[in-house]
Amino acid sequence: MNYKNKNLEELGKKINNLNDKDKNIKSSKKESGAGFGFKISTEIIAALVVGVGIGLIVDNYFNTKPIGLIIFFIFGALAGFLNVYRVMRRIEKQR
Repeated sequence: MNYKNKNLEELGKKINNLNDKDKNIKSSKKESGAGFGFKISTEIIAALVVGVGIGLIVDNYFNTKPIGLIIFFIFGALAGFLNVYRVMRRIEKQR
């Protein structure tokens, strides 16, 4: 009985060591180019969709057809580029 418990403890320690090494490898990996591009494009597209959506709502509510859409499209684009800038700064600090 004692021999089995000792083997199980050793096996548990080995598994924990492997899990720790796996976590270190995953955390030390840098973000791939495709993942980075997907993150950047998602930031810009999401901001543009929100801006256009708000612009359409404003246009329907105030009956000012192209003006709200144009203004909030520009705001959405600016917000998207601001988000990209923030992501770039965060990645630069990680290096």
